[in-house]
Amino acid sequence: MELFLSQFHLIRPSWLLALIPAILLFVFLLKRQLASARWNGIIDKALMPHVLDQMPSEQSRWPLWFILLAWIVASIALAGPTWQQLPQPVLKKDDALVVVLDMSLSMAAQDVNPDRATRARQKIIDILKHRKEGLTALVVYAGDAYTVTPLTDDADTAINLVPALSPFIMPSMGSRPDKALILAKKLITDAGLTKANYLLVTDGIQEKDVRRIKDALGNQAQRLSVLTLGTEEGAPIAMQGKGFKRDKSGNIVLPKLDLDLIKLLANELGIRWHQMSFDDSDWHYLLNINGALEELETNTPFNDNHTPLERQFDLWADQGYWLIFILIVIAAFSFRRGWMLSLLLMITLQPEYSYASLWDDAWQTKDQQGQKALAQDPAKAAELFEDKDWKASSLYRAQDYKQAAENFIINPDDSPEQQAVSHFNRGNALAQSGELEKAIKDYEKALELNIKFDDAHANKALAEKLLEQQEDQEQQNQDQDQDSEDEKSDNDSKSDDSKSDDSKSDESKDNDSKDNESDQEDGSDQQQNDDQQGESEQNSDKQESDEKETDEQESDEQSDEEKEAEAAKAEENAAEEGQQSPAEAKPTDELSDEEKQALEQWLNRIPDDPGGLLKRKFLYQYKQREHQD
Repeated sequence: MELFLSQFHLIRPSWLLALIPAILLFVFLLKRQLASARWNGIIDKALMPHVLDQMPSEQSRWPLWFILLAWIVASIALAGPTWQQLPQPVLKKDDALVVVLDMSLSMAAQDVNPDRATRARQKIIDILKHRKEGLTALVVYAGDAYTVTPLTDDADTAINLVPALSPFIMPSMGSRPDKALILAKKLITDAGLTKANYLLVTDGIQEKDVRRIKDALGNQAQRLSVLTLGTEEGAPIAMQGKGFKRDKSGNIVLPKLDLDLIKLLANELGIRWHQMSFDDSDWHYLLNINGALEELETNTPFNDNHTPLERQFDLWADQGYWLIFILIVIAAFSFRRGWMLSLLLMITLQPEYSYASLWDDAWQTKDQQGQKALAQDPAKAAELFEDKDWKASSLYRAQDYKQAAENFIINPDDSPEQQAVSHFNRGNALAQSGELEKAIKDYEKALELNIKFDDAHANKALAEKLLEQQEDQEQQNQDQDQDSEDEKSDNDSKSDDSKSDDSKSDESKDNDSKDNESDQEDGSDQQQNDDQQGESEQNSDKQESDEKETDEQESDEQSDEEKEAEAAKAEENAAEEGQQSPAEAKPTDELSDEEKQALEQWLNRIPDDPGGLLKRKFLYQYKQREHQD
């Protein structure tokens, strides 16, 4: 009872405000009835027809009380009373979007305020803020393409990096949207996905880009959407305090938006495109937000758009639906007299054995009943679940691994990633039931479908190790049985020769003792050789690991040298002035006020350039590709 009182609360307490109009209406109607009844105490009943135009009717007050009671009960039910938490499965939406942003020099044109690049960044931030589910990646391009963020469900990471993007941090000039789409497609493939949506944000393309984009996307070309910005008149490109961009003849460059090429691309690929607007209607249209919501509402929790994760969270269970029976009683009692008694008789005459089952089935499906029982009794939940995946998971939790393995069904209509997960789950159940060879086969099938399935790699290695230990143990048991038989045979032989003289027996014992000592020495030598061999293998592995770490360290040092060579001169000078030897370095708490002030002034001299990191990252990737070419 104490637990009930401590956890009882309302999920939607604002619905209690509906009690205010109920009380006001009740008081108003009650006063009306009382005013009509007052004439009975003032005028004689025989004179009323001659004095009053309308005779006061004798009305019962119980309907008003029933209306008030029904209103109160309904308001409390809508408020969501609860005192219990139930585990709920967590689903992850398998919707992937790769935003491809044009960061060529023409994006610095100021035909839209403040400039094209700023407007594009603002629009992308709006899109990312509205993506509460699914995976999102961001790719930028100019003369080459670069990854800002890979596919992630953390949109805040990309939002923090978008403001630092600028055409002036790109290491190579030009405009190659096809390279960006190839990189975007690679991100999807590396993540183990088979499909995704691509949003190209650009201020224009060239005629040859139509064929390039078509070849880059291949059979996924119809998943591309194009969001354009800029004007057909164009505007000069401001070069950060260096005037405007000019061509070789000295004329100011005016990049213009060629909508004819955009329309040609849309017709060739059969895709959507839209001019950038001030509201969200542009990207809603391109990403088909309404259609996606309708599809989400019609799908079941176990569909191709969602993947159940291996974790749950507790959700307060709304118990307000229990109050509907009070409303049914009030409604029945108010419509027909005597119906209340019939209802009570009908309820009490129900057989006990079918009451609970019919009651649960009337309000919850078998899967919902199983989900409710999963936390307390997995075995009972397995009997209730109709969905094979949940039934198998319940059996696994109930430690009925053999039945769980039989219920993990691989659906050929599922995606390769989902089939890999099904093989992985069945392999776990088989491994727990002791069928290691079958488990290894399922792990291998999972890896064939998804080579980057790290958990399958780890479990397969563990199963192989356990299988090897099991075989060694069986071999050892066989050897022990053989030794026991040999020892028994020796004892029988000794019993037959027991009539020999004592000296011969003693000599035989001495020989046996020497043989045992020799065997022990041989076993010790063999064990020592095995230990030395193990140490040699460990030293060899360690040497290979050290060599690998050395190579990685040398690679990191080369990378650091390239980054330092590209750093600003002011940053290098500040680092040289503030550099201290380890012997001179002091904790901040031990510094005097003057030293702290000097340190703060030195830190303030370091340029605050959030785009510097991205600039050096893109430059490093650019040099790597040049080196590979």
